[in-house]
Amino acid sequence: MSRLALALSLAVTGAVVSLPNVAGACGNSVRRIVDRGQEYVQQAELLLAKHQYRKAVNTVRELFGDQAIAARHRGPGEHLHGRAQRILALSVVRSGGAVAIGMDLGGAAQGRKDAAIAWAVLALRLQAGEQPTPAQTSELAEALALQASGRAEAYSLLKGLGDGDLMPSANGWALLAELSKQRGDVEGSKKAVERCEKMNARGVKCEVAEQA
Repeated sequence: MSRLALALSLAVTGAVVSLPNVAGACGNSVRRIVDRGQEYVQQAELLLAKHQYRKAVNTVRELFGDQAIAARHRGPGEHLHGRAQRILALSVVRSGGAVAIGMDLGGAAQGRKDAAIAWAVLALRLQAGEQPTPAQTSELAEALALQASGRAEAYSLLKGLGDGDLMPSANGWALLAELSKQRGDVEGSKKAVERCEKMNARGVKCEVAEQA
């Protein structure tokens, strides 16, 4: 079984893992470990927001190693593990698969990029569940848009958020602008660009590049 297949299999089955050193701990010991994990994850989220994807990944991996890739955590720190996995997935997505997250996922080779993006799509879809929040929907759409087979679904998800005035981020509006223009909806693309620009989000390019 390939490493990607193993990662996807464990993600689907929801294998139970533990935060480092949690096994056998109890009471205050568990709380201290979870509090330490909270600090790491908050730091990684700040790095993600600053587009420092490699640093965000390294911070997550310092705490979780491959556990954030290969499985879903249950028990103490469950929510923390989900946040850590989201950071890895979005670091993959927003770097176009260029940031390596471990287990041969991500990097310079196209095959590694494709594998990392496939993992990110699955991870974000599992986190979204059957009743996703607007933020989860938008983030899943970002991942789907990196796959040729996922762009139609990405457009549908973002169009629904836009029409319902539920778009949570400038990233979502920028991607909707791009996908709308590709589908020939020039007016829809223009409106999405305008909404994106109003959010004044640092590091987000709202304008859609002209097709060569």
